Amino acid sequence: MAPSPLTSSQGPSLLCFARVPLSPHHPALPAAALSPFAATRRIGHPYQNRTPPKRKKPRTSFSRVQICELEKRFHRQKYLASAERATLAKALKMTDAQVKTWFQNRRTKWRRQTAEEREAERQQANRLMLHLQQEAFQKSLAQPLPQDPLCMHNSSLYALQNLQPWAEDNKVTSVSGVASVV
Repeated sequence: MAPSPLTSSQGPSLLCFARVPLSPHHPALPAAALSPFAATRRIGHPYQNRTPPKRKKPRTSFSRVQICELEKRFHRQKYLASAERATLAKALKMTDAQVKTWFQNRRTKWRRQTAEEREAERQQANRLMLHLQQEAFQKSLAQPLPQDPLCMHNSSLYALQNLQPWAEDNKVTSVSGVASVV
């Protein structure tokens, strides 16, 4: 007979499987499923019998000299070949894996910094452009437009050239011949 599930006393989410002997006379089982061994199942919560997690390695502390040399090398070269990495590790009395990990972490920091710097530069350029646009707008309000010779002889073009919606004091008073602007 197959193992029969029984609810646990700890709650309905946990199932306990009892060991039930298989019988050749049980009608629910096909003959191929019969075995001379009884089926056994784990009793208890499925995560209960797991191996404990590995202990996390403590953070490695590097000396100031090591960090200084690593930073100098990183400033010159962002990626190291395996031979270069081994040579640097030996010179700094570090393992190859430590140098490799340090460079990976430093590149991540460098990318984040450069992205932040690019964003700051972009924002500064936007502020400068807005400032220049405002200055140009203020100057255009203060200075009259230069007269176009073509517009001088065409009253419609003259009126359009002098049309400045932000300036209330420029109003066309007549359209006959050459328009006069007050």
